[in-house]
Amino acid sequence: MRSNYATNTENGSATKPQQYFEGNRKGEVNELKILVKNTINEKDDKKKREVVKKVIAYMTLGIDVSKLFPEMCMASYTNDLVQKKMIYLYLTTYAEQNKDMAFMAISTFQKDCKHNDPKIRGFALRNLCSLRFSGAIEFLMPAIKEALSDIDAYVRKTAIMGCVKVFYMQPEQLNNIEDQLYKMISDNDPLVIINAIHALNEILAQEGGMALSKKMVDYLLGRLKEFNEWGQATILDELSKYSPKDDKEMFNIMNLLEERLKHSCSAIVLGVIKVFMNFTKNKPQIYEQVITRVKLPLVTLASISEGNFEIMYTILCHIKYIASKGYNSVFASDYKSFYCRVDEPTYIKLLKLEILSLIACDFNLGDMLNELGEYVTDVDQEISKKSIQALGAIAIRLPDLATAIVKQLSSFVTLQDYITNEVILVFKDILRKEPKHIKDCLEIIQSDNITDSNSKIALIYILGQFGSQIPLAPYILETYIGAQESVELKHTLLTSCLKVFFVRAPEMHQVLGKLFYVIINNENEDIDLKDRAAYYYRALNSNANEVKQLWQYSIKVDKFLEETIINKEALLFEFNSLSVIYEKNVNKFIKPIEYFNNLRNKELQDLNQEQQQTQTSTTQEQTSDVIENPQPQSYGQTNDLLEISDQPQQQMYLSVDSFIVNFAIDADHFENMWTNLNDGATFTRMLIRNDIANETSIEQLFKQYRLYNIAAGEEENVLKMYFYGSHQCQVFFEFEINKNLSTVILNTRSEIEDQAYLASKYVEDFLKQVHLIE
Repeated sequence: MRSNYATNTENGSATKPQQYFEGNRKGEVNELKILVKNTINEKDDKKKREVVKKVIAYMTLGIDVSKLFPEMCMASYTNDLVQKKMIYLYLTTYAEQNKDMAFMAISTFQKDCKHNDPKIRGFALRNLCSLRFSGAIEFLMPAIKEALSDIDAYVRKTAIMGCVKVFYMQPEQLNNIEDQLYKMISDNDPLVIINAIHALNEILAQEGGMALSKKMVDYLLGRLKEFNEWGQATILDELSKYSPKDDKEMFNIMNLLEERLKHSCSAIVLGVIKVFMNFTKNKPQIYEQVITRVKLPLVTLASISEGNFEIMYTILCHIKYIASKGYNSVFASDYKSFYCRVDEPTYIKLLKLEILSLIACDFNLGDMLNELGEYVTDVDQEISKKSIQALGAIAIRLPDLATAIVKQLSSFVTLQDYITNEVILVFKDILRKEPKHIKDCLEIIQSDNITDSNSKIALIYILGQFGSQIPLAPYILETYIGAQESVELKHTLLTSCLKVFFVRAPEMHQVLGKLFYVIINNENEDIDLKDRAAYYYRALNSNANEVKQLWQYSIKVDKFLEETIINKEALLFEFNSLSVIYEKNVNKFIKPIEYFNNLRNKELQDLNQEQQQTQTSTTQEQTSDVIENPQPQSYGQTNDLLEISDQPQQQMYLSVDSFIVNFAIDADHFENMWTNLNDGATFTRMLIRNDIANETSIEQLFKQYRLYNIAAGEEENVLKMYFYGSHQCQVFFEFEINKNLSTVILNTRSEIEDQAYLASKYVEDFLKQVHLIE
């Protein structure tokens, strides 16, 4: 166990790193500083690029190259856009860690915001907006306001996105900039207009987004063809929120947009359909005409998307959505368009089978039954099962045509076991709604090919419900008594045996008695099952006739509860949105903005705390006995950098007292949790001492802080160890020391993402305390 994790990780890396990441980089930062300084005045851009690439490579490895900050600022005096991008990446990375450096970076960005090249102006503004600390706002807003009236469209649209970033950091700094953004909707450049629309929707989200007037709608429709496909889709989405004043205005807009239904872009077609549907949703007759009109564009898009299966899947989901709302007859004549093709992936075929089950009707059922019958014998079991389910769904939805489907399903009894199992499950639902088909199901019910647990439960239910019409029912039920089956199956068996007993008492007398004996006298049996069996036994001994009267009533199912719930939820779906794809309301899969605000606030708080602790650790003297007797430290509270949430300060840090002493788990539990948990938090730092970089010393160190080792291994000068601890929840660590590159890497995972982040910070702090990392 101790070497498995490290060995597997090392063997999994098959690709060779780039040349910038090879060799020992320790102690070369000063040499690199001199190299950058010497190349500032170099005229050859290729040579300067190589030096800057080397700096970025060091930074990527986690090596602290902040000493190069002044030289990198000087190196930014270049017109080479490639160098600019790399230098800006360096500046924004280190600017947030050091405010003194930040103001130097801001000065560099401000200078480039007035560059002659519009690409450099826009790129400098973009990076200036990426500095996410409170002191940057006072420098940011003047640059944004100036860029909003820039002569170049790229700079203007970058400034618009900068407004959104400021809104999420300090919205009070915008000073009613919405009016200027509304004016920019009249800009000459289409991309600027689209960015302005998106910015207004973000800033005015609590007010329902951008306000649309008739004048603005007419203006956007008049310029619709000037926009690219993404822009047209954005405008159509906004237009779907507009409410025409009268029918005349509604029909004028629809007539203008009708030609867009012939577009080859699925986003535009779906956007137009959404506008039509929203305009006419309160006018049933016109709404039905709209559905009929948009059928052909949807079917055509699904057909021409062959090869682009992701788009095809999206179109089919929207067709299924329309059909499930009661307009299935609209697509009934195009049923052949939804037949499965050999080269289609499984998820497309499954969706087509669902659509076929919805649009089946009396005039297309004959041909459709032959096609679905072919799919039953498909080599893909998933397709085979889904086709059987589709046949069952058609039989339930069209009871007058169910006889032919039941006979066809019965013919599959001689095929594979998994087919028989699925047919039994389908028969259970058909018989719940139409009990008259029991005679057509007798052959498969008495088959010996039923092996799946759920299928056995369905069979036992059918035997209990129709025991008087199935000759072998008592004897089939008897075969399940005493068998090693699931608790759910035994509950169903008990109920079904009672039902058959009341209609065929002589044959079931011994069978029921045997079942009571097996359940009640089994010490390891489920307690709920034993209680039910004992209750039924006492009731039958007391007055069997009264119990029989309670079981004589049978209820015919008209509509399944699952169908009712699905139909109610479908009314909440929004056309041309992920709701149609996920089949969930948007609130169930999109997190509110407050979640991201709180997340950013925690990030800023921890960043400030890290800076303060780094300054404290640099003043401490190194001691030789720090490993033998380390002093656990509690970490103090910090003030908010941005007051986005009122989260209690005590949740922002962990101390050694937060963890359980001598907490223990087994290796299998650790491995299972480590594999299944999502990535939590990670950091990479420089190793500044090698004397304790061994398994024994590190294990003792972590143990002093109540984190315990469970696996370790060393290969090719890389020590990898795994630790765990428990405070509010269990936390798991992967700790790696790469002695070649002199780096320390820590990966932290937990069932709660915030706790993984705090635990990572906890480890980082005591590693700094013992001077293992900077």
